[in-house]
Amino acid sequence: MNDNSQSGSALPKPRAQTGLVKLIILIVVAIIILSYLGINIQKIAESDAGRANFGYVWQIILKIWDWLAGLYQPYLAGPINQVWKTIAPFLGNKVISSFN
Repeated sequence: MNDNSQSGSALPKPRAQTGLVKLIILIVVAIIILSYLGINIQKIAESDAGRANFGYVWQIILKIWDWLAGLYQPYLAGPINQVWKTIAPFLGNKVISSFN
C-alpha cells in the first residue's frame, strides 16, 4: 500500500515541485564540487573565453527554442488543443483555473 492511501487527506506532491527541488540540489552540489576543485566560476564567466563560450551556447539554445516554437504551431498546436478540450471537462474547475 502506498503512503497516500494511509494518510487519507494528504495529497501527493506535484511532480514539478520535486523536480525543481532536485534541480536546485544538483546545482548546489555542482557549485560545491567546483569550489572544492578550486574552480572560480566568476573568473570563468568574466573572461573573454568564458563570455564567448556562454554566448555561443546561448545562441544554440535560442536556435533550438525557435525551432521548437516553429514546430509547435503548425504541427502540434491542433492535436494538443484537441486533447486538452477532450480531457478538460473531466479535470474540474479547480485544476483548469490553476492553468489560467
